[in-house]
Amino acid sequence: MQNLLILFNLILFLIFFYQRTREGLHILQLENYYNDRYAIWMKRYIRKVLNIKVILALLIPVILLLFHFIKIALTLNIVIYFIFILTTKRPQEKKAFVVTARIRRMYITYFILFILLILIGVLAHSKIAIILANIFSMVAYTFVYIVNRINRPIEKSIRKGFCTKASRKLKEIPNLKVIGITGSYGKTSTKYAINTILSQKFNTLMTPESYNTTMGVVRTINENLTSTHQLFICEMGAKYVGDIKEICDIVHPDFGIVTAIGPQHLDTFKSLENVKKTKLELVDSLPQEGLAFVNWEDENIKKSNLPNNIVKFGLTKKADYYAENIHITERGSSFDVVLPNKEKISIKTKLLGELNILNIVGAVAIADKLGMTAEEIKIGAKYLKPVTHRLQLKQNPNGSIIIDDAYNSNIKGATMALDVLKSFENKKRILITPGIVELGDKATEINRNLGKKAAECADYVILVGAEQTLPILTGLQDKHYPENQTFVAKNLQEALQEMNRITDNNTVILLENDLPDNYL
Repeated sequence: MQNLLILFNLILFLIFFYQRTREGLHILQLENYYNDRYAIWMKRYIRKVLNIKVILALLIPVILLLFHFIKIALTLNIVIYFIFILTTKRPQEKKAFVVTARIRRMYITYFILFILLILIGVLAHSKIAIILANIFSMVAYTFVYIVNRINRPIEKSIRKGFCTKASRKLKEIPNLKVIGITGSYGKTSTKYAINTILSQKFNTLMTPESYNTTMGVVRTINENLTSTHQLFICEMGAKYVGDIKEICDIVHPDFGIVTAIGPQHLDTFKSLENVKKTKLELVDSLPQEGLAFVNWEDENIKKSNLPNNIVKFGLTKKADYYAENIHITERGSSFDVVLPNKEKISIKTKLLGELNILNIVGAVAIADKLGMTAEEIKIGAKYLKPVTHRLQLKQNPNGSIIIDDAYNSNIKGATMALDVLKSFENKKRILITPGIVELGDKATEINRNLGKKAAECADYVILVGAEQTLPILTGLQDKHYPENQTFVAKNLQEALQEMNRITDNNTVILLENDLPDNYL
């Protein structure tokens, strides 16, 4: 009978332990398998990680086992595990958890640890195994950190193999040109603009969606690059100093474009100076004959120590390539791009906002330097579409309009999105936002400024999360924004319910930032 109780305990332990660690593994995956970032998440959600109810409940059978009330303890433990298993609900995931090869290797390590647990029970005493199982359940999220640490040497070796393969594959295509794209914001939109325009003349390959980590770039090369490609357009993201250099050491870019330098990912970068240093790793990696295209509207770029081989793009005559005669409506934009020593090119696009115009000017500059004609560039610009969740205009069945800018936000992009919202002058304008994250010590200041800007552009503001959005609310109050025109929702579902309550066919709604799973 006792052995059967022990078996039930271990089975239920495995189910409950998996429920808890699966969420931890998902968060680790969202944090790109960085243990230090996962540790920051654990600290932020310490009440979930060290759940007092779980700890106290599972401590009772442990104490009973220590005092040799074995059958009572084992029976009670089964009841407790049953209750927790039935009441533990998997959080709704915005970005699905993917059982990758790396996750499977972590499962193998877990399996080995469980075998050791069973061996302890066999060789020592069964109650020791149950006590250890309960302790494991109490600190299940911490085990994700431990297992990731154990697997680190294996992952490092596998990673090196993939990187070597990608580097070798690039060298096997001698005429291939590589365009690197980095920046605190605007990378993905610029990448799509460059790819759309350049594909009118060249056979291009770009890193898909937001594949901008080292392994995302490497995977794109290993799985998709062929000898027929002429251009590889590579988005380069970073959260630590050295991240851009690591990608550049693999792909060896011929051209680079820096879209912006701003206070993003300060949780990991710690300072704006580190952000600047990292983004400019792309410029530093270019060959002597290479060209760096830089956004000359960005003050942080202007103040940087830049080499001579730069091409400036912007919205004023101070740049080499710039836009003029800009007209922006709720249906799109039209403008002229002025080229050095050439006739200007007239562009019409469905894209909204000055930031998108800036991205297109950068793409035109690269296209011109690569020998494309004005006609080829104009045709490419006509095909430009909004990138998903980046100022994407959607029509609701009830006649209202949604401006979907739900991709992780930054202050520059949010400001531009609010300007777009403001341009809908004859409509009721609603803002829904949880604020901007990953700003470190600057979070309160930047979100407060976001609130001040929102007061000028929105007729009604719905904030998602009371604690998260407190600085935005303060910013609204600074501008004496009417209290009856704000609503603080507990979650996105409640925010959408409030939106539906006040929306009619003459409404435009801006969805600004949608917090990822690791911030919910």
